[in-house]
Amino acid sequence: MRDLFFLTCGEFRVPPAFVRAPGGDGDGRLSNTVAVVVRDRGDVLLVDAGWSRETCADARAGIGLLRAAALGVRVRAQDSIAAQLAAHGIGADRVTTVVATHLHLDHVGGVVDFPNAELALGQRELDAFWKRRSPGYRAADLARVGRIKAVALDAGPTYGFSASADLFGDGEVVLLDARGHTSGSVAVALRGPRGTYVHVGDAVYRTWEMGMSPRGPSLSARLLAWRRSELARTYGALRACEADPRRPVLVPSHDAAVFARLPRAPQA
Repeated sequence: MRDLFFLTCGEFRVPPAFVRAPGGDGDGRLSNTVAVVVRDRGDVLLVDAGWSRETCADARAGIGLLRAAALGVRVRAQDSIAAQLAAHGIGADRVTTVVATHLHLDHVGGVVDFPNAELALGQRELDAFWKRRSPGYRAADLARVGRIKAVALDAGPTYGFSASADLFGDGEVVLLDARGHTSGSVAVALRGPRGTYVHVGDAVYRTWEMGMSPRGPSLSARLLAWRRSELARTYGALRACEADPRRPVLVPSHDAAVFARLPRAPQA
């Protein structure tokens, strides 16, 4: 891996009570974090893809007025991942893989902007998508994807998670079983020149949730989880991941405070 950095595809503004720890403070501002991996041969892999160019240009037209308002979407045309990569001198044609933590519209809507990309995801998540097991799934988000690679997480435990799949067989991009938010959610471990990071998708909205007891998951997590018992199991895996000897940095998709501490541009 040549480089690893992170971008956010705009942000969300939700009522603070939905994501705030009991007794805590803070606002309801959320990021939409995407990992950008520049591989040794120069092609690019993304973990999630944010919203599409179309949605960033006009969220109401892209995802509908009610959905945009309910999610508190705040985006501008320049917030699309394709536009941000172009500003860093990385053309959309260089993106050959997008790994989806799960198939909710705010994570995979932008895949359409990368015509050379294969969408890689867990087999369980693809199965759940076709059965429409979550209101966050939208048929349009896969309708224009050229290639889909469904991955069975049939390798052994690693990074504190019970099951995994090494995407390229070199240990640099490893999918981890993080079900709970959806029935096929994955976390993605990335081992690069700036350290090891685990993009956990929506396994938690903010890192305080991993403690589970006594404060418990956020209101958003409770309302949107596919199965709370599996979410609790994944919280345990996240705590074990933090204690892994490789000392990975856990990156939730929507924790703006975590995003602020990440590398957010290519290395010079």
